[in-house]
Amino acid sequence: MRPLRSVYAKIFGWFWLTLFVGGLLVVLITAFSGDTPFGRRWIRMTQTLYANSAMDFYTTGGAAGLDRYLDTLERSSHMEGALLDEQLHSVSTAAVPPDVGHVLARSQRTGAASLFLSRSWTAATPVDTPDGRRFFFVLEVLPQRGFVDGTFLRPALSRLLLGMVIAALFCALITRHLVRPIRELQAASLKLADGDLSARVSPAVRARKDELAETARAFDLMAERVETLVERRQEMLADISHELRSPLTRLSVSLELLRAGETDVYDAMEADIARMNTMIGQILMLGRLDLEQAFLPTPVELAPVLHAVVHDADFEAMGSEKRVALLVEAEEICQVSGDVALLRSLFENVIRNAVRYTDEKTTVEVRLAEAQTHYSITIADRGPGVPPESLRKLFEPFFRVEQAREHHQGGTGLGLSLAQRIAGLHGGSIEAENRTEGRGLIVTILLPCARALRAIQ
Repeated sequence: MRPLRSVYAKIFGWFWLTLFVGGLLVVLITAFSGDTPFGRRWIRMTQTLYANSAMDFYTTGGAAGLDRYLDTLERSSHMEGALLDEQLHSVSTAAVPPDVGHVLARSQRTGAASLFLSRSWTAATPVDTPDGRRFFFVLEVLPQRGFVDGTFLRPALSRLLLGMVIAALFCALITRHLVRPIRELQAASLKLADGDLSARVSPAVRARKDELAETARAFDLMAERVETLVERRQEMLADISHELRSPLTRLSVSLELLRAGETDVYDAMEADIARMNTMIGQILMLGRLDLEQAFLPTPVELAPVLHAVVHDADFEAMGSEKRVALLVEAEEICQVSGDVALLRSLFENVIRNAVRYTDEKTTVEVRLAEAQTHYSITIADRGPGVPPESLRKLFEPFFRVEQAREHHQGGTGLGLSLAQRIAGLHGGSIEAENRTEGRGLIVTILLPCARALRAIQ
């Protein structure tokens, strides 16, 4: 409940502080702007009206008519008034209010209406008759009866209390509306911190149409990514342990054979060690790419990189009566923004995988073409292809279509996964499909042109 009290207190305090400061600013701006406030203008107009009315009653009804008017004014509005002649004597039986001396003197001196506002306000207004005589109407508005004894103070306090209760209710509703999604986020965060990767914010919070709902959706997206990342890490650890167990077991057997005097196991041991070394290197690179470590992008020409990779792959493939050929169809220099070493690793993984599975006495065709905003690199082999249901899993770590054949070929099951991560880091993509005619697999890599990236930036 502490956060609720804290937010509630802030909303309640700022609500009343805003009202107070706003009212104070209105008063100060009005006072220093030089304009007569509306209330003061209204009082001046009212005192002139009272003065003219008193003069009319005196003119038409004499002292008796004026007394009736003044008596009605006192009973209905709690005002004491008197009409004075030029010698400042009352022209009726009404007594002169005791506190009007200073406003009367000012009005007599200036010849204009005078007003003084305090706990009770007093006023003096000169009234001229058609025959040239001048009268003064003085008026004192008394405090309402009961201010001291509480008949006025109690209603004022009750109204203030009612206003505070309404404000408190309003603040409580706003606070509940704001605090509920925050509590949901807090609870989900604590669950996630305790290891519950399935923790999500309530759907009722996500359905809102405000910033807190956007925060809740962002939290759920983060939780989903964390859950996916942790699950992938766990699966990869299980796969790594499984993949390393087989060569380690074979190495243990080879050591036992060496102790028994067998000497023809050196080649097998060397192959297992090389395979483990390659696998560990690829695992480290996968971890680095998963973290998306920043690299400084530089302009890279694709054709020279592909030429170098194809030349090395073709030289290695000749020993098994296979070939690798490159065809560049782009008319201009094919330039991307990226890292040369990573791009070379991308092409090597895909091309070497194609060389591994293509049939003997066939050629792996590498084609570089230019699209509108991307460069397309296709690697087509003449191998057995991949079952359609396995195409979408082909880029998952340690996935193999045929386990026994993969081990026989010497692959680690990480090459295409590495290729996919590298392509993604460069803003591209990679896909695989079987040939529509004949045997073989076609892998298509799309990389954005450097000029297209500059145009977007």
